[in-house]
Amino acid sequence: MDLLQAIFVLFAFCLLSITQALPLQKGFEGISLRRERRALRPFPVCNQNAIPSGHTSVADVSFWYKNGWFLAVYKDGNINGTSDARSRDIELQLQSVGSSLVRIFSKQTCLYVAMQSSGKVYTTKEPTRETVFQQTHEANGFQTFASEHHSHVNDKTRKYLFLSMRKNGHMKNGKKTTRHNKTTLISVIESREIS
Repeated sequence: MDLLQAIFVLFAFCLLSITQALPLQKGFEGISLRRERRALRPFPVCNQNAIPSGHTSVADVSFWYKNGWFLAVYKDGNINGTSDARSRDIELQLQSVGSSLVRIFSKQTCLYVAMQSSGKVYTTKEPTRETVFQQTHEANGFQTFASEHHSHVNDKTRKYLFLSMRKNGHMKNGKKTTRHNKTTLISVIESREIS
């Protein structure tokens, strides 16, 4: 009789623990479903009037700096580096607007990367002259992007303001950069190569 009672108590305990675990399990499933839905959210629909019709080609890319950072444009308008290769904030669009002239557009935030005359890098919703960069393919296989509007080339002097990132992941002032500095060298990676 004692054996039968012990089996009954064990069976009742197992049944009770299973029924109490079901709501907890459903709660965890709900959390994981919400996370999956959040990850699968589509990009925001950008104002199509903000994208100029004058560009000749568009490429989905990410920028990887030689010092190890990806260029990321965040929803609040900040531009910094991230080491997360799967972040949606690094998904950019390179819009050609002329011979070696491009605009850098964030598909996630619908913002353009721009540079002021002071060399400060910022974002803007509208494509302006400050959003145009001169793309140069360097001999070492990397590329550089200099502000087209604020770079000055005279007979005697050349001054370029490069899109540059410090080794701590923060943007560097364009006036304090040189062409072959590690902080200005960018590898442009097509999106499909990252996924």
